[in-house]
Amino acid sequence: MKRLFVVLFSISVFCNSFAQSDTISISEVIPELYKTQDYQSVIDLCEQTLANGSESAELYYNLGNAYFKMNELPKAILNYEKALLLSPNDKDIQYNLTFAYSHQPDNIEHLSLGFLPRMYQKLYRLFPVDAWAIIGIVFGLLFCISVCIFLFSQILTRKKIALATLLCGLLIGIVAFCCAESRFTELTAHEYAIVVEPTSTIKTEPTMQSMDLATIHGGIKVKIIEEAFGWLKVELGNGKEGWILAGFVEKI
Repeated sequence: MKRLFVVLFSISVFCNSFAQSDTISISEVIPELYKTQDYQSVIDLCEQTLANGSESAELYYNLGNAYFKMNELPKAILNYEKALLLSPNDKDIQYNLTFAYSHQPDNIEHLSLGFLPRMYQKLYRLFPVDAWAIIGIVFGLLFCISVCIFLFSQILTRKKIALATLLCGLLIGIVAFCCAESRFTELTAHEYAIVVEPTSTIKTEPTMQSMDLATIHGGIKVKIIEEAFGWLKVELGNGKEGWILAGFVEKI
């Protein structure tokens, strides 16, 4: 039994070291490919790594850079957006995404949040989902302990401290769990998409025979409202809503 454990442990160590060396080799190869301006190889390498199940902001960021160098603006914006979703506070990703959007030809405002939603987004993006969950659990336990002290303690000073602590624990616990849920939803809901078709027509109804609402170019970010029969009802940055073929966009 001991020998079997040693063998399994050795295999796990080997697999872990192999995965780490693979990641290191990719991070070493990509800069060399950029030096030789072999952007297609960067794209192939990153896409293959993503296909193998390894997802990271760095991979999407490198993909965005390579696609931008290849003058494929919609895919560059798409991958910058995916990188920003995973690492929302990265200044390099933010700068490159803003720079890429400045090359988008349509005179349509980009989708943006109001002041309060934007402040809340900044809050729940401060930490990953698991960190918010841990904060929520810790302050939830603090709340429970404080309730017990408040109910059973006979000392007035302790009861006052427990009351203040339980209110603080309740408030922070609720905020933490709300932030965890919001961040998880942002990562998994795929509520937004990028138009990747060079030229697309927004329709008033989900049929080719319906009236044209607007003509847009690749790189526009849209909010998905509804899906039906291979069409997506989307909202543009200027508030207009219409239908576009699902194959013309890629979800973030």
